[in-house]
Amino acid sequence: MDGEPLSRGERSALLEEIGALLQKIEDEVSVEKSGSDLSRINAAQAGEEVSVGEHTYAMLELCKSLYSETKGAFSPALYNLSELWGFSPDHAGHYNDPRPEPGAEEIEAALAASDFENIELRENGVVVKTDGETGLDLGGIAKGYMSDAAANLIREKYAGKRIDGILTVMSNSVLFGQKYDESAEGGVRGYTMQIDNPRALTTGTSRAAVAAGLSDVAVSTSADTYRFYVWQDKIYKHIIDPHTGKPSDNGVISITALVPLGAEGAAYAGALADALSTAGFCMPLNEALAFYGEMAQKYGVGALVITADFNYYVVGNYDILDPSDFSAGSKDVFARADVDDAPETVEPCEEELEYIREVAKLYA
Repeated sequence: MDGEPLSRGERSALLEEIGALLQKIEDEVSVEKSGSDLSRINAAQAGEEVSVGEHTYAMLELCKSLYSETKGAFSPALYNLSELWGFSPDHAGHYNDPRPEPGAEEIEAALAASDFENIELRENGVVVKTDGETGLDLGGIAKGYMSDAAANLIREKYAGKRIDGILTVMSNSVLFGQKYDESAEGGVRGYTMQIDNPRALTTGTSRAAVAAGLSDVAVSTSADTYRFYVWQDKIYKHIIDPHTGKPSDNGVISITALVPLGAEGAAYAGALADALSTAGFCMPLNEALAFYGEMAQKYGVGALVITADFNYYVVGNYDILDPSDFSAGSKDVFARADVDDAPETVEPCEEELEYIREVAKLYA
């Protein structure tokens, strides 16, 4: 703060406060906890009023806005589909088990009840379902919202002071200020963040790209390397497409979204980054890139999209470097491609097929 690091005692006290806040939020929105807001909403009958906490209601309000902005590509009303495909918390420890697709009738039935339009937000923190079968899961936005809540706690606690540092909540990070370095020109260097390589298993390097010169930005990455399985040479990822009721299948393997703090219309930069890093999985690639272009103009958003043909695309005004450009001797795995040349359909390259074969062996 103001150029001075926190003492060990101050840091410990701050972490304790943040931990208590995050626990409170989790207690409200966890689908795994009996009595949580989400559990009560999911168990409610059509028309039943469910009073929820401030964090649950705020997240659902954000979800309504994002659902509209993404034309339904981002939806928290997919719990039934997640359960059907074996990606809900009830299947923990078995996410990677190989298995055939559910039947078409099962998918159709789950999809019919997975419409976020079935959720009504009423005054005084009341939520009502118009279809009793609809189930919610806020996993696509909760981590980002938690990072926003923790960031706001820090801002309030140290109001009037300059804050520089990185706050990380699971896969979401909030970068406060800039990285000050007296040896750099003007005393400012900016933060550098590694974009993880989703194909590290077979390519032998953990870095896909590097985002340099960052300041006052929320960053979130979604990839097909968590909660997935392989069946008949195909990856089934946990990100469900609300339009099809099936795991995302647009050739995207990783998306990193960057949202400037305090951008107009983006008071919840972390939550927005979290949701946007998911939404692009549920659109054709060229439409996803066009959507991120719109978000770049509206909110100053940036996006790095990596695809199964081992290309990557950059949208927005951010300095994204190849590993070899950032560090001598580093290996480049993905080739930078022009957004205007992006195909609607992505064909996996041989390196991608090799990865799928190796993952299949790993979880056979």
